[in-house]
Amino acid sequence: MNAAGERMRLCLLPGLDGSGRLYAPLIDELGDAHAIEPWTYDSSCFEGYPSLADAWEPALSRHQTVVLVAESFAGPLAITLAHRHPQHVKAVVLAATFVHRPLPASGFFAGLLQRAPAVAPPWFVLERLLAGAGLPPTLRSELDAVLDAMPFEVLRRRALAALRVDMRSELAGLRMPILYLQARDDRLIWPSAGREIVRLAHDARLETITAPHFLFQLAPVEAAAAIRRFLDQLC
Repeated sequence: MNAAGERMRLCLLPGLDGSGRLYAPLIDELGDAHAIEPWTYDSSCFEGYPSLADAWEPALSRHQTVVLVAESFAGPLAITLAHRHPQHVKAVVLAATFVHRPLPASGFFAGLLQRAPAVAPPWFVLERLLAGAGLPPTLRSELDAVLDAMPFEVLRRRALAALRVDMRSELAGLRMPILYLQARDDRLIWPSAGREIVRLAHDARLETITAPHFLFQLAPVEAAAAIRRFLDQLC
């Protein structure tokens, strides 16, 4: 609850997989102090960030106010929804994410990915990028399940959208508070992505947590504590 005793509604926007299943460790740590609403979208198709925002506007409009929580791929989606519906979005929590080309050579990598054959990459390489030293068995099983459910072509299209996205002007226009949680050991999203968000946003703060890119999955206690501190400061 915030300082006024209000029970916040947290809407959790899923990452690249679209399932929301990987939010389980964070949800467990946040407990029942807040109304937590994990969102999902079809793992078998993707038409771009604007279409995802279109799909979630009815759910957002059902609530008077919400706090959007977004990790990784979902960061630009959260900014899109907050920009379109500032009257419904009280605050935004972003974790290990970006608003503009997440890598210094994003354009180069997008070109390579566009031309790459439709062959899935070695999953152990992806796991190292996401989780560093490795995932606990239960989380590895969850990751395997969500990846198996997502066609490689959909994965490629989502990755291309992330590599080409530019939500800087939308971010700069937001007036609600923003918390950015930066994963100190992130091998996928560079620290400059978080610094850019804090620099462009009207009201943003940054906290660094010792974790790989899978911050919510591998440091849920620290992430939940940071989110609670942030929510407690909201009027």
